[in-house]
Amino acid sequence: MNRVQSIVLLIGLLSASLLTQAGLKPGHTAPPFTLKSLDGPNISLAELTAKGHVMLIFWETECVYCFMHIKEFNALHEQYKDKGLTITAINFLGEHEAAVREYVSNHQLKYLMLSERVKNIDVANKYKVIGSPTIVVVSPQRKILFYGHKIPDIGNWIK
Repeated sequence: MNRVQSIVLLIGLLSASLLTQAGLKPGHTAPPFTLKSLDGPNISLAELTAKGHVMLIFWETECVYCFMHIKEFNALHEQYKDKGLTITAINFLGEHEAAVREYVSNHQLKYLMLSERVKNIDVANKYKVIGSPTIVVVSPQRKILFYGHKIPDIGNWIK
């Protein structure tokens, strides 16, 4: 192996290592937070998990993938809201509330929206969010069950 190949291999291994370490892992305790909802009241992770499982969706208004999944998130909300799942979206870029409200209204998001500019960024940092959408499923015991960028099969945890 020549020097260039060795350097390329090393960069690849370091990149893979950083991506693996970037997010939280299943089994980790979900970091606590309290954020303002678009409906007004402050809502904490503890309040949400007291009702059952929580799917956190870290998103932004310019995220094409977030937009593409709205119908799926709305369908999951309808299917599992009475079975103990709360889908909760957190605008992780700290976009202005007016822009978030307009997006929610225009695209008919049915699930809980938390939007408190700087605090949202702080929560995203605690959850080690590096892209959108980042989806985190949290158990009622506040353990992370899933962390990733694809919609998980909620049926694995909720029947």
